[in-house]
Amino acid sequence: MHVNARGVLVCSHCGTNTFPDTVERDGIRLLGPSDSALSCPVCKTPFAGGLIDEYQVDYCESCHGLLLNRRDFAELIRKRRAWAATASVTPAPAHVDELRRRIGCAKCGSLMTTDWYYGPGSVIIDRCTTCDLVWLDFGELRQIIDAPGLDRGTHDLQ
Repeated sequence: MHVNARGVLVCSHCGTNTFPDTVERDGIRLLGPSDSALSCPVCKTPFAGGLIDEYQVDYCESCHGLLLNRRDFAELIRKRRAWAATASVTPAPAHVDELRRRIGCAKCGSLMTTDWYYGPGSVIIDRCTTCDLVWLDFGELRQIIDAPGLDRGTHDLQ
């Protein structure tokens, strides 16, 4: 077993993911079953509805990934980085083999685009260009928010 950049334990033999005993939800407040009636594109578990700050998300209680609107994702990152009060954390490099993953959009079923997130954090994200949604795997939100940068802790929201 080894721990990947997002804090998930990965079996070196079969590649199975195991989560730590306690999983921090990146500030997601669970609201119950999702109103969207969608299921996780990775593990097919029905989503729970949630809020991160004022942004609605679909959250997978099994693999701990989350689906949200791209504009909300951008605003959430901007605000969370501006108000970051903890020390920044230099991210571990993403594994380029993650770029080969192919998942369908939870909403429309189209193949999501898997590519580098060109902001801080050294993560690879999935996005649906048809539905304008972003899929984040466990730990990617935290890695983006905690990455070093001049925008962290500025409280500048203009």
